[in-house]
Amino acid sequence: MEETPPATPTLTPERVFREYAPRVYNLARRMLGNDADAEDVTQDVLLQVVRKLDTFRGESAFPTWLHRVTVNAALAHRRKRAVRQEYLTADPLDHFRDDGHHAGPVQQWSVAPDQAVLDAETQQLIEAAIAQLPDIFRDVYVLADVEGLPNAEIADMLGLSVPAVKSRLHRARLLMRDALAPHFQEVAT
Repeated sequence: MEETPPATPTLTPERVFREYAPRVYNLARRMLGNDADAEDVTQDVLLQVVRKLDTFRGESAFPTWLHRVTVNAALAHRRKRAVRQEYLTADPLDHFRDDGHHAGPVQQWSVAPDQAVLDAETQQLIEAAIAQLPDIFRDVYVLADVEGLPNAEIADMLGLSVPAVKSRLHRARLLMRDALAPHFQEVAT
């Protein structure tokens, strides 16, 4: 008796939004270093993907296709931003509804508050260091070390050779090490 492989769940707009929106946002946020720009790119990418969902041929895995669309949208957004030299900032009140309650879920403490603060501070240091990387190094670093994509795929996405990706990634890691070293050096007692 032959076993049939399990059916792949159908990609619906609802499923794309629910399962992939956070991925798209995080990638765009890391590439652009700005919440407002990442939100714009996320919205553009999700609308574009939903509109073209029926044209997805399945030649690559859906997340791979989505990565490519997101990277292209982030790079295009960065080019537009450079041309107009405008930087958008998010209004802190956007995090609250009209009745004063948080717009999104409030994170419950699963660890000690001091550990959560230290972890958040570490995350902020890392995100700030990533944001300070020059664009040519940031793109490669985010795609390789944050998103975990292989060098060949990064080269294809960014229109580079694999050796160029490796070189930029090495330099990005050195820049990250230099940026983070003052925060993590041992203090002599």
